[in-house]
Amino acid sequence: MERKKVGEVFHFFGHIGVAAIKLTDGSLAVGDTVQIQGPTTNLEQPVDSLQIEHGAVSNAAQGQEVGMKVRDRVREKDFVYKLVPPSEAAPAPKTTARKPVAKAPPKKARPKKRAAKKRPAKKRGAKRPTRARKASRAPRKKARPSSRRSRRRSR
Repeated sequence: MERKKVGEVFHFFGHIGVAAIKLTDGSLAVGDTVQIQGPTTNLEQPVDSLQIEHGAVSNAAQGQEVGMKVRDRVREKDFVYKLVPPSEAAPAPKTTARKPVAKAPPKKARPKKRAAKKRPAKKRGAKRPTRARKASRAPRKKARPSSRRSRRRSR
């Protein structure tokens, strides 16, 4: 059997076992056989029931969002394929011979950029000049003592 992509699972309701499916590429009807496939999912089953907005329907067209009862857990972003017999499958598109495309003429070479002036390498162990501090500023202590109020609360 050949398969044709019809949609994608956008939500799974685990407590009732229903997959919410967005039909993006085809239609779906009760009685069709579908395959739901993803990285950790591979489920094949017939469509027993379809619902749109809590109302039972027999078929759904492309672009609609449907709820479908499933036998096993499926996950969001899983693809939904309709299984069709090979005789009903759409014929493969015929490939036509293409004419060779003429290549574009080569581009002109760009002029080279001038090399940037090299800076002298820094010597190892060379210290940077220290910045003078303001005279009015007192040197800061390593750790500030906590206030009396916070010491009282923590006891």
